[in-house]
Amino acid sequence: MKMHTRQNRTWGIIALCMILTLTLFATLSKAQAESNGPEASFSEAELAQMLAPIALYPDSLLTHILIASTYPLEIVQAKRLQSKNKLLPTAQLMEKAEGEDWDPSVTALLAFPTVLDKLGEDLEWTQDLGDAFLQDEERMLASIQTLRHQADEANSLAEMENMSVSRVDNQIIIEPVQKEIVYVPYYDPRVVYGHWAWYNYPPVYWAPYPYYVRPPYGHFYWHSGVHISFNYYFSAFHWHKRHVVVVHHKNARHYRHHGRIVTSHGAQRWHHKPAHRRGVAYRSPAVKHRYKSHRPSTLYSKQVRQADRHAIKHSITSNKLHSKSIHTTRATRVNNLSHYNKQIAKQREQKFANQMHHKRNMQVSDRGGNKYKVGNNHAQTQQRLKQAPSKPSRYNQVQTKSSQKPTHKTHNNLNSQQNKASHYNRVQTKTSHKPTQMRNSSQVRSSAPSHPKVHNQKNANHKSNSQRSNGRSHTKQRD
Repeated sequence: MKMHTRQNRTWGIIALCMILTLTLFATLSKAQAESNGPEASFSEAELAQMLAPIALYPDSLLTHILIASTYPLEIVQAKRLQSKNKLLPTAQLMEKAEGEDWDPSVTALLAFPTVLDKLGEDLEWTQDLGDAFLQDEERMLASIQTLRHQADEANSLAEMENMSVSRVDNQIIIEPVQKEIVYVPYYDPRVVYGHWAWYNYPPVYWAPYPYYVRPPYGHFYWHSGVHISFNYYFSAFHWHKRHVVVVHHKNARHYRHHGRIVTSHGAQRWHHKPAHRRGVAYRSPAVKHRYKSHRPSTLYSKQVRQADRHAIKHSITSNKLHSKSIHTTRATRVNNLSHYNKQIAKQREQKFANQMHHKRNMQVSDRGGNKYKVGNNHAQTQQRLKQAPSKPSRYNQVQTKSSQKPTHKTHNNLNSQQNKASHYNRVQTKTSHKPTQMRNSSQVRSSAPSHPKVHNQKNANHKSNSQRSNGRSHTKQRD
């Protein structure tokens, strides 16, 4: 019994170890698949495409846009707060936003409704901008300088009347002319940068901002500037090292030069805070592992969705092909059955027609044979009559037999005829003794034309009387 329990324990431990190794192998394979997958790094053309509408913004505003784009959900929340309080002045709106647990850069953008609207409306562009900034900050800043040099070569930066453009160590720096009033320019990126080098990646174009006016010359549209009375000057570009530097955001209402911010005490490189990401997935697996996010990257989930869509499409196409094959087989079966039924119907019709034709032929042959038989019978009878000897007819035989009878019968007949004649004479004598009147009437009657029916009846009566008398005479003779 003890040996049996020990064996069970050992087998249980082995099974548990196998399960643990399988789960560890699955997690490692998943991580390896994500790491071995494409880095999803943006190309130079894609970076220039997404940065084109904001690359010529002032540096201070551009740093806030890049930092806030890494927290897209907080941008949506800030836009909702702004849309609910459109009539509030900027100072009161900022006081309301201090109660929210947002990143300071997101809060600073509440004073720029046009920029916040664009970031909130085009969330896909905003998220791509933040992912590109998190993935490679150095390339992002280099792309901004490339676009600024391209605009400078097109002589577009000379038309920025509300901005001061300075060049330090081949780096173009854009700052507001009035230190505490920030203007947000609007321009057409298809025109400002001159010849666009990436034909397959045209720059992102936004419609003109409302209430913006263009001066008689230049390509830039302007609106009233934003007076800075809130925490705004706490971030700047370190163009030489290609990264963003931040200081504490409290007490940052007054203007600070970007060089002062970079070199000030407590300045440090900006670091992303995943807590403000609020569960939004990262695009790159490398960025996901960098910030220890347990949520799958957007690239991985995109690949999974694509695989699912491909599987669904494959299943749909296979089902369509299967249904089509079933339909074709059914159609072929139906066609075969209809063809078979047609053949059977034709065979039946042909058989019926043959039967009717045979019957008609038999009837015609029967009629022809009967006619031939009738004609032959008539000819045969004629020949027999001609060839046969002349025999006495039945009437002649009867007459001859009657003539050969004994003479006493003829004698009786003569006596009866004589008696009838005497009787007739007697009747005539009696009628002669009647008066003349009656004679005249009888003459008149006799002279009148007798009716044929009456005459025939009289003849018939006379014949019947004669037959009766003959019969009586025959019976007398027998007796």
